[in-house]
Amino acid sequence: AGLATYVGDERGQYYRLTKVFVESFKFHNTEYEPTVAFKIYDIPVTMKLEEFCCALGIAPVGTARRIDDNPRDLLELYRGITGDDCRTIQRGKIRNIQLPAIKYFAYYIGTSILGRENTSNISSYHLAFLNVALTGETPYHLGSLIARRLSSRGPIFGGTIALRILTHLDIPLDSNDVPLTPRKLDIAAMKSHHFVTTDSTIDNMVYRMLFADGNEKEIPLPQPGLFNIDRQSWSLTKEVVEEHMKIQEFHQQHDSENAEPSYDYTVTYPDVSSSTYMEPGRSSSYYEDTTSWGPWE
Repeated sequence: AGLATYVGDERGQYYRLTKVFVESFKFHNTEYEPTVAFKIYDIPVTMKLEEFCCALGIAPVGTARRIDDNPRDLLELYRGITGDDCRTIQRGKIRNIQLPAIKYFAYYIGTSILGRENTSNISSYHLAFLNVALTGETPYHLGSLIARRLSSRGPIFGGTIALRILTHLDIPLDSNDVPLTPRKLDIAAMKSHHFVTTDSTIDNMVYRMLFADGNEKEIPLPQPGLFNIDRQSWSLTKEVVEEHMKIQEFHQQHDSENAEPSYDYTVTYPDVSSSTYMEPGRSSSYYEDTTSWGPWE
């Protein structure tokens, strides 16, 4: 659906471009020809939702209707990625997502694409994007979700979207525009999100895995035999995790006692194979909100 291009998009973002774009943005979701309207600097622009999607590199497919509260498919997805957390979507937390790759992407969606100020709570919008990334299915129109967020006039970060629109329209960047200071979803940010332990380093990352009953397990990364987003089940029970860690500890002690070189022991469980997560030294970035913009009209 075009989401992969956002994670590696490290282009600069700009104060006036973003400010004017988000303050002027409107979404007209008419039945036959939905459109968006906004300004790029002093230039007013109206475009069809389909062209808006094209500019953002997102497939213009799926329903553009407003998402109902707690739709069954997204509620099932939330429970599937959180180990059956029984809360409603509105009360759900990104921290409850179990697999690190999925959790990291949820934080990225919230900051860089949906631009939510509260990055701890999950929403139906997060889950609609995660559904596309995990299943490849597109029941929800992602372009319309972005348009709804931009038109909500809340404290949002729209720099990535604004820059893609400017590039699509071949409008030159104002040479006097001020670059926004990037904020990285790096190890420091992940500590603040309780993603890793406070004493984690780039070379020694310890993941904080939360279970639905509130218990937490600290797990050194990487874990190629434990975390895998390419399987049908996207959560793990405490029993599976604890058994894996016990077997791994046994092999590590065995290697140490026999002075043998360490090997990558992979323990296979039903539906568990290999790990997929972002390399510790890399991060995705979004940009500082600008509190001096004043109130939304």
